[in-house]
Amino acid sequence: MENETKYFANRRVQGDFVNSLVRQLKFKREDFRTIGNLGLFTSLIDLGNFAIAFNTDNVGTKSIVAEMANKYDTIGIDCVAMNVNDTITSGAEPVAMVDYIELNEVDPEVARQIGVGLNVGAQMANITIVGGETSIVPDLVKHIDLAGTVFGIVQKNQIISGENITDGDLIFALGSSGLHSNGFTTVRKIIADNGISLDSKFPGDNKKTMEVLLEPTRIYVREVLDILDVVDVKGMANITGGGVRNITRLKDMKYVIDSPMEPQNVFTRILEMGKIPYSEAYETFNMGMGFMLIIDPESKRDLINRLRNKVNVREVGHVENGSGIEIAPYEVTYTGYY
Repeated sequence: MENETKYFANRRVQGDFVNSLVRQLKFKREDFRTIGNLGLFTSLIDLGNFAIAFNTDNVGTKSIVAEMANKYDTIGIDCVAMNVNDTITSGAEPVAMVDYIELNEVDPEVARQIGVGLNVGAQMANITIVGGETSIVPDLVKHIDLAGTVFGIVQKNQIISGENITDGDLIFALGSSGLHSNGFTTVRKIIADNGISLDSKFPGDNKKTMEVLLEPTRIYVREVLDILDVVDVKGMANITGGGVRNITRLKDMKYVIDSPMEPQNVFTRILEMGKIPYSEAYETFNMGMGFMLIIDPESKRDLINRLRNKVNVREVGHVENGSGIEIAPYEVTYTGYY
């Protein structure tokens, strides 16, 4: 599909945009120290024995699907999830969040529904939403943009950065709830091109299309924090925009995924209808694997025992010396450091 190729090309241009912006951020306070670099999932600020983790994200164009369906009570969960799932990749515990809602008109019912989702997400992640901002800017936006910023805290000697990842480490995936909250520009176009209405049943599913597309992003906070005291976790990656290529943010190694989780029906159908190759799919969607952990092989049993009754968990691959990612069953290879 010509337009899909254009979309993926635009996504790569977005990476150039971010790099151009970050290169300008040169000023730093002399009495203020950060930990790590800007390429990781969350930013860490040195506070002596502790570090504060900061990150921000939004729901993206999934909010347009909510608008089309006139159903806003789940995107608040997505907003919390997209932020806290980044926070925990450093080993930090999310503590609080502020939200930002940008829209073109005031509608109290929409606000109520968004608030319901934010509250549910906060409870699931065990965080407090301490404030936020609403901006009514009809000249600037046509749809709703829902974003958040989360901060968490971690002892400095317990920060997980990925620097200790080594040859022979194991890759485990935690199952996703579905699309999560990225790739929706592509998804919406494919749904429209195939004449699928939000009220109709999604192909191969008993649920309505709106229910499948608006399935909230899985929140992994409680499960991940529960294993950190017994499992030697060397790196963690939230699989959102960029797909599995996000793993290479941790360390420039070769990540071999030889037994990926089976993608849910929503991914299979989207790929079929959009004629999307696996090489594009695995760097756009989570493909059933919403979160990944790199662990020491000796921790395998402890990880499985802690998580088996809480979330779908599977050993999907291993780490080798080298660079890039290999997804063997689909003959997909990504080179270099993402």
